[in-house]
Amino acid sequence: MEKTQRSYLVNLKFEVITLPPVSDILVLGRKSPQGGQGILRSFELILPDVFELIQIDEDEFPDIEAVIVNKAIEAKMPRREILDILRKNVFPYVSKGETIKVDFDVQIILKHITGEIVHEDR
Repeated sequence: MEKTQRSYLVNLKFEVITLPPVSDILVLGRKSPQGGQGILRSFELILPDVFELIQIDEDEFPDIEAVIVNKAIEAKMPRREILDILRKNVFPYVSKGETIKVDFDVQIILKHITGEIVHEDR
């Protein structure tokens, strides 16, 4: 009788994470296991008053339940613009039940700032 040979192969990948594992935006598909309120509550335990839950109209996007946005982004851009960018560029790729992490890097550019030069006496 022959002996059965057994072997295995393991692939590992690991990295340091921060908590919560989202710093910018989380898009929640409808029927996602966690639910928007549950995720927001868990974020609140780690970083109070940093994220905001925005419900998405089911008639407009049937696969999207909500978006959780870092309030620092809303301080830089109007909510309407943030949601417009997500509607055009992210929402079409989200399926029911999915939770999508979005890196949303905002740069503010100011040009042609004018004013008077005041010379101080030395």
